[in-house]
Amino acid sequence: MPLPDGELDLLLADVELSLSAHGRDRIAVVWPRGADLLARIVAGRRTAPALADSNRGPSARAVAARLADRLADRLGEPVTAAWRMLTGQAPGGPEVVYRTEWDTLLLSVRGALWVRVAPFDAGGDDSTAAAGRRPGPLRLRLRTGEAVYVPRGFMCEMSEVRKPTLLLELSLPGTG
Repeated sequence: MPLPDGELDLLLADVELSLSAHGRDRIAVVWPRGADLLARIVAGRRTAPALADSNRGPSARAVAARLADRLADRLGEPVTAAWRMLTGQAPGGPEVVYRTEWDTLLLSVRGALWVRVAPFDAGGDDSTAAAGRRPGPLRLRLRTGEAVYVPRGFMCEMSEVRKPTLLLELSLPGTG
């Protein structure tokens, strides 16, 4: 399936609008138009797209790279892309826990999961967290086509994955 620029631009415009409206230091949920395009492109894949290509159109790796390049052009800063496949094999606890080293957009391309986001330093010495300017913890359900923007320095816990779930992570390494 070809990657139409119009749908890609809708997705990127919504992400850019959300970032400008909410600021880069806050958690933001985004329902970007055109996100279903990514879901259609990777439909039917059973493995992590970064590891498997398809002869049915552009590879998922190429789609992610193109999306990152176009977002970088719009924002005027570097953007990297990575696929994350969650399999739901961690019953009773989070499947993935990590600290965002850069501002990161998590886009659910297939499946659903719970995401808990909290400032890493919520109990620490960061004056912005203590002053209440950094929200959290926040727990939300992320379904196919939905995205959450997580600023640098936040903890992400991904859990309650009931079937294989595919996320596209777009990171802005210039924010670290």
